[in-house]
Amino acid sequence: MQALGAPYPWAEELERTVVHSLATSFGLDFLLFKDKEGGQVDTVRNVRKGVYASEAERVNYEQRGAYSSQDYHKDPRFIERGRADARRQTAGRLKDGYTHLTMASKKGVRDLDHVQAAKAIHDDAGRVLAGVPGVKLANDDTNLVSTHRSINRSKQAASIEEFLTSLPERIKREQSALAKERKTLDALPRGTPREREVARRLQDKIRKTEEKVEQWLSVDPKAMRKKDREARKHYNGRVNREYYTSSKFLGATLQASGSAGLRMGTRQMVGLILAEVWFELRQALPKIAATMRRNFSLSTFVKEVRTTLSDTWKRVRSRFRGFLTTFKNGALAGVLGSVTTTVLNIFATTAKNAIKIIREMWSQLVAALKLWIFNPENLSGTDLAKAVLGVLSVGVATVVGSLVYAQLAPVLAFPFGQELAAFAGALVTGVVTMGMHFVLSHSKMMRRIWDCLEQNRHARTLRQFQALNAQLDENLAEIARLELNIDVEALENFDKRLGAARTEKARATVLQREVTSRKIKLPFDAKVPGGTRRWLVSLAK
Repeated sequence: MQALGAPYPWAEELERTVVHSLATSFGLDFLLFKDKEGGQVDTVRNVRKGVYASEAERVNYEQRGAYSSQDYHKDPRFIERGRADARRQTAGRLKDGYTHLTMASKKGVRDLDHVQAAKAIHDDAGRVLAGVPGVKLANDDTNLVSTHRSINRSKQAASIEEFLTSLPERIKREQSALAKERKTLDALPRGTPREREVARRLQDKIRKTEEKVEQWLSVDPKAMRKKDREARKHYNGRVNREYYTSSKFLGATLQASGSAGLRMGTRQMVGLILAEVWFELRQALPKIAATMRRNFSLSTFVKEVRTTLSDTWKRVRSRFRGFLTTFKNGALAGVLGSVTTTVLNIFATTAKNAIKIIREMWSQLVAALKLWIFNPENLSGTDLAKAVLGVLSVGVATVVGSLVYAQLAPVLAFPFGQELAAFAGALVTGVVTMGMHFVLSHSKMMRRIWDCLEQNRHARTLRQFQALNAQLDENLAEIARLELNIDVEALENFDKRLGAARTEKARATVLQREVTSRKIKLPFDAKVPGGTRRWLVSLAK
């Protein structure tokens, strides 16, 4: 943790954030990840919108074959349902599914309709992706409704909503045509057999049109929409269940998440290595340049470069465990980001920028969760909250930087424009990170929040002793630099006596004897109860 009271190194942290962002989010990210709309795994929703992750699935849909109504109407389930409804119609117990009127028992007025048109089901990209036969889904009992033939043959392959939307205009058009035909019928001569035949045919046409309009007017929109909802709910549930529980989807998800984890881990680890190399070179190069200006020598130059590279390698090697930890954290973030993207694409198609944002946020969420759960530095509650919010603020800053890059990239369409956009995104990330750090640490509102959290007596005491511990560490570090004339044998004897003491009282007795024998003057009276504690608290004030 940062030393208490020490000034925050704004310039150094800004440089570190910008360099790390350039190496990871705005550098290696674009080399390792090829984000595209809809993610890397096909979903039912996406393919229905024409968004495919796999070219093989697109080709499979294009080669689905032509629609044949005979395949659907000759299916045994379609035929059996038609026969069952015919028996109920003859018995006078069959109601029209779209009007709720009891159907007449005479033949030729009833049709068995697919609520969702068979052709629409055949051409559904989601069904093709799931690999479920269209005949099987179209002729499911929930998708079959007996209705008057005028309604069915007017609906044809349209959806329920499309049919209901067009119905008022159709009725209006047919009623207008009826009015004209009635006038024509009234004006027709009937003197000869031929004239009477023409009038009879027109009268029969008017009768059929009137029957059709009557059936249209009897349509119950609520009943039709209810049938449509029920059929679609069952249909979509079947398609989703078949696909999302299939080995094809699970395999694609595992492959995509594994690949994303490997790429993200590599990105984070290599980015950290490149950042460490840069910081080492940034410190060494000015020194080499100064040496060469004073006395240039090829051998000296080669020696300095060799030394610099050796120091760089040592720096990288010393952080090997840290690199492995970074890789594991990045891999976990990549896997979670990929799974999150896939789950979101089940409900909504994600854009390319959204995929990158999800990935960046998971990178910081993993770090924040590890810090919160394991608390490796044993921070107090308040300091832990500050640290977790600080990590999350980096994620927010990276999201802002990514949005800036996404806006600038199309505009800066000239040589090195993409690199300039990446630098601008990294710079914005660094500036926003610093700004949020300042707000979290120094804004009046946040200070009031931290003060409120520290009102607890134990938390305040802990803070006081932490401050005292920091001062003692500084004093001990200073003392360690001095060469003291210590009697090693006496020190070993003292250590043995102190180790042999099993109780606090025994240890206090050993310490008191040592203080007395060495004539050490203490700033407190150890014999007075609470004297040591009062002295420590006074130092922390």
